[in-house]
Amino acid sequence: MDVHCTTCGEPWDTHHLWHDGIWETGLDEEKVAGWKGLPPEERLKERFRQAFKDAGFEFGQSVINVTRCPACPADAKPDQEKLLLKAEIEAMLAGDEDGLAAHYADLGL
Repeated sequence: MDVHCTTCGEPWDTHHLWHDGIWETGLDEEKVAGWKGLPPEERLKERFRQAFKDAGFEFGQSVINVTRCPACPADAKPDQEKLLLKAEIEAMLAGDEDGLAAHYADLGL
């Protein structure tokens, strides 16, 4: 199932975001293993959020809410309407990443 970047619309596979995207950060195996062992609500603590940002990714409260990705042009800005809609859905479904992914996919977000 795909979700889309809020800034450029690039589709991202949810499985990749949940399991493989962390490898794009350049973190070592030990840190990646630590990240994978965290519950989803803790996976975007500042140190991991910064590693993702260094790799070109920015997220809302979940790795499913891609607000910026490596495919985005450097000067691109997120679609504000989609940004707000995705944040509202994310708040309503707090902690339910499967439900969040399904809603985003259904709405083309």
